[in-house]
Amino acid sequence: MARKVFVSYHHANDQTRATHLRDTYGSNDTLIDRSLPDAYDSANDDYILQLIRQNHLKESTVTIVLIGSETYKRKWVDWEIYSSLRPYGSRSRNGLLGIYLPNYGEVPARLLDNINSGYAVTMNWGNISWQLTSKIEEAFQNRDKDHLVRNSRTRRQRNS
Repeated sequence: MARKVFVSYHHANDQTRATHLRDTYGSNDTLIDRSLPDAYDSANDDYILQLIRQNHLKESTVTIVLIGSETYKRKWVDWEIYSSLRPYGSRSRNGLLGIYLPNYGEVPARLLDNINSGYAVTMNWGNISWQLTSKIEEAFQNRDKDHLVRNSRTRRQRNS
C-alpha cells in the first residue's frame, strides 16, 4: 500500500537528491514535497509549528529525513521532525525514516534520539531502489509504538 511521505532535508545541499527521490519514486503522490522554502516570519513558535503541521505535514504518515553533510545544523529540519512526532487533532504522529546520503555527516539530534530508541528506521541511499518501499512501510508500522518516541529535546533555535 502506498504511503504519503513528507521529505525533510537541507535545501541548499541536498535538493538534487530530494528531487531525484520525488521524481523517481513519487508516483501517485506518494512523496509529498511541502518542505519549508523559507523561514516563517513570526516570533510565535506555537503558530509556526501549527503552520508546519497544517501546511507541510498534512496528509503525510511518514517523514523521510535525508541525512547529508550538514542536515544536523538546520533549524527547520529539527522542527519538521519535532512536528512529525506530535499527534494533533485526529491525526497521529508520523513514522520516521532516516536515509543516509553518500556524503552524510552527523545525524540530527532528534532523529538520532529516535533511531537509538528503535522508533526511527534507517537505510542507505545506495539501497533506495530495492529498500525504500519496505523501509517506508516499517516506519509507518512504528507509529503505534508511542513508548519509543523521543521528542523532549529542546527545539533548535537557529542554524549553525
